[in-house]
Amino acid sequence: MSPVVEVPSSVLLLVGREDFTPPRSFAGGTCVATHDCLAVGVTTPQDDPTDVGFAAGPGGLSGLVELGRFSLESEGLLSMSDVYNRELESAGVGAGLVEITVLGDDRDEPSTVRFVVAAG
Repeated sequence: MSPVVEVPSSVLLLVGREDFTPPRSFAGGTCVATHDCLAVGVTTPQDDPTDVGFAAGPGGLSGLVELGRFSLESEGLLSMSDVYNRELESAGVGAGLVEITVLGDDRDEPSTVRFVVAAG
């Protein structure tokens, strides 16, 4: 079961390393990434909580649209957190590059986000 969280800002992070480099700007998009950190703009905390989680594949995720595809460098663990680095959920992965597809229920301010993870 995926956690429903109330993030303190409208940004959710997925990081692959303990010492990561966050993106500096969304540049008008919903998702943006550096080599080891992916940021997703989500619904504002005042509107709704955010349903977040990992998914093994896109099957069974009807109603969600692709927000982006990224490669993240990982030390063997992907950690989902808020901007204050409070971990929300994590997933063990192989060390190296990991392919991430971000799915959401809205292209601009999703309140449901799933990270589909595949080895790079």
